[in-house]
Amino acid sequence: MSSSINSRNICVVTNGDSYPGYISSYRILCAMKKREDRFANECKLRVLCRDKESHRMRLLKEMGAEVVKVDYRNENKLREMMKDAAHVCLIPEHSRERVEEAQCVIMAAKHQGVEHISMHSIVGCDRASEHSSGEEQKYRHLAQYHQIEKMVKEQFGNNHCIVRICLFNQMFYFMAPQIESEGILALPVKEDAKWGCIDLNDWVNAIYNLARKEHEKRGRGIGSTGKKQLYQFTPQHVMSSKEIAREIGEGLGSQELRYKRISDDEMRQYLRKMREDERFREEPKHEKEPKWDQDGPWSYPIGRYLNDHLIELMLEYWRMANDGKQEIHTNDLKEVLETEPRSVRDYFHKNRNQFREFK
Repeated sequence: MSSSINSRNICVVTNGDSYPGYISSYRILCAMKKREDRFANECKLRVLCRDKESHRMRLLKEMGAEVVKVDYRNENKLREMMKDAAHVCLIPEHSRERVEEAQCVIMAAKHQGVEHISMHSIVGCDRASEHSSGEEQKYRHLAQYHQIEKMVKEQFGNNHCIVRICLFNQMFYFMAPQIESEGILALPVKEDAKWGCIDLNDWVNAIYNLARKEHEKRGRGIGSTGKKQLYQFTPQHVMSSKEIAREIGEGLGSQELRYKRISDDEMRQYLRKMREDERFREEPKHEKEPKWDQDGPWSYPIGRYLNDHLIELMLEYWRMANDGKQEIHTNDLKEVLETEPRSVRDYFHKNRNQFREFK
């Protein structure tokens, strides 16, 4: 690292154990290795996690990240982790104490004078409070994300950015055994309910662009007043479940993929089964350089990501689609990427061989 790096050029990523936490950290480290831009040249990366001995955390350390195991309820320890940080990427935990842990991160960052915070959130979370009396549990996890958003805004004012995302296409790898062997896409959503999914590669490139631009503004002494603070990374057009199944089938070049609606409990049991499935337990080898326009070992989901809290969050997302509250589409992803995001059909066409590895 250059000796010109000042004490405020550390980027902290929380929840490195999660899918978005790992992928965003990996993307930054790849940029650092290639010295892609000023952000990559001048920043150091600190990744907070619960298990620093996991394969993927060890990999991030080998690539140059400072990887630290933390207790997210220990604000004093978190204050140490925020020392010298210019930016914090807050990725809420998939845990029972998500809100309390996020609050500790936010307050520790505030105490240490962190200049900017970004938050990973979920499309539709602001609609989670629109429920009838007695339905507080219906969108409990989504409501927690909206609660954390409010804390970020309150503590950091203009110096924050919230990025809401919908479902990643890569989560369909967990459905690949059923798609490939039975020709069925089975989800707990009405076939005519509309919702969105995006390519994780588009998302991580967009996230990197936002981080790079924020760093460049800071380097030029430009403040955050007046800049966009909420991005909703969605497809430009949402589709029904049946249309998504058709696009997946056409992209994979397979015979017509049938759509089947199943219950929440059937989906829950299926995902728990995939969590323990050998196809998603083995750690892929990182032999190829990432291209960031298609999937590979660096972007495959693994079973350990599917803890019960994430599964319930996914079920709430689809439940909201059933209630007609996920018909949300913006141009934010296209504008930040500065190119067209990949369509569902194109994504599955580009990655058809990768999907067949999981059949």
